[in-house]
Amino acid sequence: MNVADTLGDLTSQLAQLYARRGPAVANDLDVDAALHGRSAVIALTRDLLFWGTRLREGTRPTLVDAETKPAHGLAWHLARHPTPEATRSPMDVARLAAPGSPAERWERVATQASLVQAQWDASSSRPMGPAVRTVVADATVLALSVSHLDQRLATAATASGRPDVAKALTSEAVHGLRASAEATLRHLARDDLPAWRADVAVPVRRLDVMPMRNPADVPRGLARLMSLLDAGTHVSPAHLHLVLRGQERIAAALGKDCAALWRATADPSTFDTGRRLTELRLSLQGAAPALRKDIGSIEPADPRALLQVNECLRALGFSLPEARRGLPQRVDLVADQTATLLYSVHAVSSCVRNQVDERRWLTAQWNHDETAQTWHRADRLDHPRIGPLLTLGETALDLLTRPAALMALSAPQPAMAQTASRGHVMA
Repeated sequence: MNVADTLGDLTSQLAQLYARRGPAVANDLDVDAALHGRSAVIALTRDLLFWGTRLREGTRPTLVDAETKPAHGLAWHLARHPTPEATRSPMDVARLAAPGSPAERWERVATQASLVQAQWDASSSRPMGPAVRTVVADATVLALSVSHLDQRLATAATASGRPDVAKALTSEAVHGLRASAEATLRHLARDDLPAWRADVAVPVRRLDVMPMRNPADVPRGLARLMSLLDAGTHVSPAHLHLVLRGQERIAAALGKDCAALWRATADPSTFDTGRRLTELRLSLQGAAPALRKDIGSIEPADPRALLQVNECLRALGFSLPEARRGLPQRVDLVADQTATLLYSVHAVSSCVRNQVDERRWLTAQWNHDETAQTWHRADRLDHPRIGPLLTLGETALDLLTRPAALMALSAPQPAMAQTASRGHVMA
């Protein structure tokens, strides 16, 4: 489990709140939910910034720091950024929030920020060297997201009869946050920022197979599959081959959902999701055969990853609950399902690396006239049976991070509705 991946999900959720067509906050319940979400994000951002800058609470930046170390000024402004309290508890908001409403989205942000915070606190290998600057940059993006969303929240608070919230979010204390965040991003953008990881060890024994009741549970099931693959469980080549086939079938089912939603809504984001699913399905088809021949294991396999994939496939055959049957709810659901599917496919490469590092898999070598074979411990990541699986993980990561603007809408119909072939996939 990697904290950077979980933090990326949080940033994506904040971006979706800012970019959504409807209001990010519409009523008094949404205001309380937004206050929960922004408080959790601010607390996380402060921890990351003060860790990355090595500042102590209460340290005031100097004029020299404003030019050479703008992150110090950002940390100072963030520590003083107002955090008005909600009138309802998170439990009350979660009970009252309708599926797909702004309140539910904000509570999901609060949950995700708390998860990142817990993982960051539990991480045993935090970034070092230049990667620390990347952590500061990610925290700066969170601060800038809060600053942008605060404007809408203040307006909605005024309209919802919450003058205390509106007053706090329009006070002088909020003015320096956006300027400091923008200055910090400009300063950090001068150099290349390397990727970072902060791994969290998950006790394998606690990762039980999660039962699925309907398609709305699939994102949680795929997240559990990702945890199982990342946690170091021994997945045999035969089981992993079936896991890849299961992920391929899930991608095909989600692709059909995208095609139907595209015809009903003409939503460009749904078209883009379908394109990514098409490319993922073809990549899975190309990688899975590597596990069918000349590779095996003599150690007992852990079946939980395969069982979890089967649970997700079974859930896709059920009916959606009533609250999820509206078109906007279905569009949001298929986006969540696709994102977690891509993460679970990316986790396949982590699983394969772990099997090779632990020398759990065997590969066959034939003699010169192919009349006899010997088995050896797999200890090379560039082995022809191992390489395609690592490439599959890179493909999933590319599809996760690829901007939607690169997926041109030039075709008259979504790619997943066509007869799939590699020629139909846009790079």
